[in-house]
Amino acid sequence: MESVRFHPIDLRLEAAAALMRLAYRGDNVRSGDLRAAAEYYAKKYAVSPERFSGMIEVYEHVKANFTCDETELATLFTVLEGLDFSPYQLVQVFEHELGGERAGSLENRIALILSEDDAMPCFEQAGLADLLAYVQRQPVSNGVKWLFTDAVVRYEAYKARVDRLLDQAEALIREKAALLEPYAKQALDKWSALPDEDAFFDLLAKDGLRLDCRRADVYPLVLQFTSIAVQSNIVVAEHFGEKERSSIYYGVLIDEIDRSERAGRDELESVSGILHALDDKKRLQILTALRERPLYGQELASVTDLSPATVSHHMAELASTGLVTIEKQGVKLLYHLSESRLKEFTAMLENSLMR
Repeated sequence: MESVRFHPIDLRLEAAAALMRLAYRGDNVRSGDLRAAAEYYAKKYAVSPERFSGMIEVYEHVKANFTCDETELATLFTVLEGLDFSPYQLVQVFEHELGGERAGSLENRIALILSEDDAMPCFEQAGLADLLAYVQRQPVSNGVKWLFTDAVVRYEAYKARVDRLLDQAEALIREKAALLEPYAKQALDKWSALPDEDAFFDLLAKDGLRLDCRRADVYPLVLQFTSIAVQSNIVVAEHFGEKERSSIYYGVLIDEIDRSERAGRDELESVSGILHALDDKKRLQILTALRERPLYGQELASVTDLSPATVSHHMAELASTGLVTIEKQGVKLLYHLSESRLKEFTAMLENSLMR
C-alpha cells in the first residue's frame, strides 16, 4: 500500500499502555488490570484465555518491577475527569501534531488547544489569556482545570516527567518483547494482505471510525488490544503548508473480538442493547438532530445543552450499538446517523416482538 504505512510494534506505546493501566483508579477492574480484562473478554466473546497469556505475562512483569511515586504515576497517566485524556496523552498530542521544535512554543500549544473550537486557529496570536478563557469554559473541576493549564504551560517539564517513567517501563517491556511481537505480527500480516487502502479504511469504518485522510501510519497496540485512536496533524499542516499525515493506533484483537461478538449475539440481545442505549431523552434528541445532517461534538453540545464531555459519553454509547458512526476530521469528530443500522434495528424489533 502506497499511502498507508504499517509499522512494527512500538514498545514505547506498549510502555505507556502498561502505565495507564497501572495508574487507573476507577471502578472498572478490567481497565486497570490486564488479567481481569482478559478474563472478561475470554468469557463474554468466546475468545480462548490462552490468547492473552503473552500480554498478561508482560504486563505483570512491569507491574511487579516498576517503581515510582504513586502520586506521580496517577498525575501523569490518569485520564483527567471530564476531558477524556491524561497529561501523558496531552504531551503526545503536542509532540505528534506540532513536532518537537514547534511544540516548544507556548503560542503553538495554545493555538492547537483552541483548534477544538476553531478549525483555523491563529498560531501567531494565541496567548495565555485565550488558554485561560478556554479552560474556564470547560465543565470540569477546578483541580482538573489547574492541572490541564499547568501541563499546557509547562509542557517541557511534564514531558521530562513522562519520559522518566516511560524509560523505566519501556526497559521492562523490552525484556519480554518477544511475547508481544506475535500479536503485532498477526495483525500486521492481516492488514498487509488487504488489497488496497480503501479496504483498510473500510475495516476501520466497521469499527465505527470514518476517516477523511488517505495518508496514515498504522501502529498495532497489544496491551490496549481493544482500543483504537487517531492523531492527525491536519491543523498544523494546513497552516504551515506541510503534508497532512495521520497516525492510527489499532488494537490487535479488535476484529477478532468483534467477530466473536457478532457470532455469539442473538437478535434479542442486540435489541436489548440498543433499547438500553436509547433509554435516555438526550440520546434520542441527538439521533433526531443527526437525522438532519452529520454534526460535530460542539454542535451537539449546543443542540442538547450538554457539556462536550457529556456529549462524548453519549456518543460512545450510541457508537457501541452501531447507530452512530464517527468520522475523524483532523482534530475534530463528525458524528453520522447510521440509517442502515437503524433499519436493521427496526427489523429486529419487528421480528422479535411483532410476529
